[in-house]
Amino acid sequence: MGQFIKTHTLVVLSFTHFVNDFYSLLLPIFIPVLVLQLGIDYFEAGILVASVAIIGAILQSPVGYWADRYRKRVTFIAMGFIFYALGAIILGLSNGFSVLLLSSFFIGLATTTYHPQSTNLITKEFTRKGRALGIYGAGGQLGRFISPILIAWLISRLKWRLAAIVLILPAFAALILCWSALREPRQRGDKGLAGVITLPIFLLILILGLRGAVFQGLISFLPSFLMEKGSSINIAGLLTGIMLGIGLIAQPLGGIMGDRVSKGKIIFLSLVGLTIFFFFFQFTVASVVEESTLNYEVLIALLVGIGFCIFVTFPVGLALSAELTRGERVGTSVGLVLGGGMVLSALTLPGVGYLIDNYGFQSGFTLLGILAAIATLISGLYIRLDLKWRQQG
Repeated sequence: MGQFIKTHTLVVLSFTHFVNDFYSLLLPIFIPVLVLQLGIDYFEAGILVASVAIIGAILQSPVGYWADRYRKRVTFIAMGFIFYALGAIILGLSNGFSVLLLSSFFIGLATTTYHPQSTNLITKEFTRKGRALGIYGAGGQLGRFISPILIAWLISRLKWRLAAIVLILPAFAALILCWSALREPRQRGDKGLAGVITLPIFLLILILGLRGAVFQGLISFLPSFLMEKGSSINIAGLLTGIMLGIGLIAQPLGGIMGDRVSKGKIIFLSLVGLTIFFFFFQFTVASVVEESTLNYEVLIALLVGIGFCIFVTFPVGLALSAELTRGERVGTSVGLVLGGGMVLSALTLPGVGYLIDNYGFQSGFTLLGILAAIATLISGLYIRLDLKWRQQG
């Protein structure tokens, strides 16, 4: 019976993770259309995506704390899907930047409710956390893979406003499943936030935050870059989906490795790979001027490499943040790591948009490559300090 409950919880959370992460590409895939139809520029597009990250950065940890403390984990997960639906509706009704900002606000609220609580539910059920989080992560990754392809297809087949309205349907399906299939754990979170912010947690925030800024910057502007080079919105969505789809392999693999190998080393090596792939992306793809010189075979290979290096760290980062938690504060700790990381994304995206507006896509992508290199250096420092901490007890 116990194993059935564990499997049931993992299946439900993997599906709701699929839906939650499906919406992570909602704004980025619409950006090329919004630029053309509503006249926003890439700096404003960066503000829209950054505002989602800012709200997540501010509220992720408090929401995790409240959900733990007052045993409202499932309630908060369900509320997030209501916010996603509201964000999609407002997006479809938008007529300018200010209304789009309201859509970003509700999408931002939705991002605060899922990952800390769902990670908490999984880590309470499973001793082999990495493996379980890898399977759970694959559900989210499938959502990211399908999202750009399906959203781009809907935009090409329907009017973009109608496409946005239709996209409320997955949220309502996940909402019904949450209320009917998930149970609230009995454990109540510890009172207070003291002791949550430690040096290891702080370094993890920096590392995963920089990685997240690179990821968010790439998926936010890659479709627009491809369309500028002459690709259709369907091709742009497909290529973005290929980069995201590799996470279906990378996340379970990362989870399994995280149960057997040092999580810090996995993160470090993946960031080394990310920096190298981004370097080649810069000089073989982002620098092209003519559509005819865009080598799709090389582009796909680099996107697969970049995607693998990013997504292999997702379950590892979640498991490590849970392991570093003191007391009954897993949701709070995971929320702090994710929310703190969102600050870096929020600060980065408008800057990337500004560089693209004024100097072109290559300059914007150069900034992302620099951030990947900085994350690599900090993760190397973390490994050295982690060895010292373990030797001290």
